[in-house]
Amino acid sequence: MEITNKPVHDPVADMYLVDAYMRWALLAAEEVVGKNGLSIVLRQAGLAHLINNYPPEQLKVVTGLRFQQYADLNAGLINFFGRSAKSMIIRIGRKSAHYAIEHQGPLFGTAALLAAKVLPLPRQISMGLTAMQLGLRRLSQAVGQDRRMRIDDRGEALAYITEDCAFCAGKQADQPICWVHTGSIQELLHWQTGKEFEIEQTECRALGAPACVWLINKNPKSAV
Repeated sequence: MEITNKPVHDPVADMYLVDAYMRWALLAAEEVVGKNGLSIVLRQAGLAHLINNYPPEQLKVVTGLRFQQYADLNAGLINFFGRSAKSMIIRIGRKSAHYAIEHQGPLFGTAALLAAKVLPLPRQISMGLTAMQLGLRRLSQAVGQDRRMRIDDRGEALAYITEDCAFCAGKQADQPICWVHTGSIQELLHWQTGKEFEIEQTECRALGAPACVWLINKNPKSAV
């Protein structure tokens, strides 16, 4: 896979990224690739200033991070892992979501999600995805911007849609590259329901689509 910068500037790359969001990603990546491996990734991605200098656990933009830096980290990790990139990046996404839930549960309405366990499973999934988007919107609103996100019901699946994805901001590729968020969705729904679901990214802004789209099957995977 080849990931390059778009020839025309992508305004999404200029959106502010709160410090805690990058911190969760770096901590998750360090768990998977190790501190030395992450240092290599950060140097190659032009993010050497973050080596042993992770942003603080704050829902603010203190360090001046933008979506561009998050997309650079994502591309750097994909290049580092090579053929095994997808599975490893999904692992990082799951661990990143775990940090978010653990440290900022109220932001994502986790108490309400737990209370909703009596509802039918499709309704739980819809609530979980909506809560994730609301949490991400609150993060952006905290720094004076908004996110264009929605959930669509497509029969057997729910579509998670975002027009301003941080994972591929300013990038172009020959296949979807936002696997971090695939992992994040997997982790949230597993935390919420105790089940695993088929999740596939079907559209990506790195491929020229107007939005990144994930389809989440309403029926859980069969237990092995």
